[in-house]
Amino acid sequence: MSAAAPPSPARFQLGISSWSLPWSIGVPGYPASAPALDAVGLVQRGSRAGVGIVQIADNLPLHEAGDAALDALAGAARTAGVRLEVGTRGLDPTHLGRYAEVARRVGARVLRTVLSGRMYGPGQLAAAEDGIARALADLDRHEVTLAIENNEALSAAELAGLIARAGSPRVRACLDTANSLGRPELLDTVLDHLAPHAVMLHAKDFAIERVPTRMGFSVTGAPAGEGEVDFRRVVSVLGARGSGDISVIVEHWPPFSGDVESACRREEEWLARSLQHLRQVLTDAASTAEAADTADAAGAD
Repeated sequence: MSAAAPPSPARFQLGISSWSLPWSIGVPGYPASAPALDAVGLVQRGSRAGVGIVQIADNLPLHEAGDAALDALAGAARTAGVRLEVGTRGLDPTHLGRYAEVARRVGARVLRTVLSGRMYGPGQLAAAEDGIARALADLDRHEVTLAIENNEALSAAELAGLIARAGSPRVRACLDTANSLGRPELLDTVLDHLAPHAVMLHAKDFAIERVPTRMGFSVTGAPAGEGEVDFRRVVSVLGARGSGDISVIVEHWPPFSGDVESACRREEEWLARSLQHLRQVLTDAASTAEAADTADAAGAD
């Protein structure tokens, strides 16, 4: 019997999210921008940015939209030439089933979800496992992959175990480069456990500085490439240990700068800088992979 073929190397495609421009969309408890950015507007913004993917996440809840609005969103994406991904929160199987329907209707093949921010105990972990198992039939029926995002709710090892125990290619990971600071866990730990499961990268940078008293640190957002995250290393690890298509989605933690108009201008500036950096990272990674393939082919002759 012939040996199984090795998995195909990871392929990356750059995209933006409703968490790329959170102030333009609206943050609860703060003034709204005028006009607020909606899902169709975000698709158009992605088209202007020249990205291939637009992810509509939980701050633009698509399960509250009617069929006509979802069809309009799908049409806007086709016109713009972008691929949609959708996102929500939690692992309630009924809710995930509804989102699998939403994903199928708008042409999305990936559904990202994230757990609540509190740390989970054994009982909650068992409930999460049960929720995934009960959602699998809907995910299979609608041909949608569930990408569970790391944060402080679970350790990276716990999340990797949850995905492995699901026993389905429909259950994968959304690897976020900043969220696990809340446990705290370093990015190397997150990569070690989740890179083989990743179908999505949330490219989110951050800065760590001592507070003026020097009694503690503050963690704040930063444009990609201007903070603590080495995205070249992240992409290299994912390229070596991941497989298939991995979407690289820009996310930001932009601060509120006193008024919403200034905050919106800041996040637009961050988006331009983040996209420039990540495009270069992905271009360089592709060139390195191509050179390695050429060398391997030459060595085989």
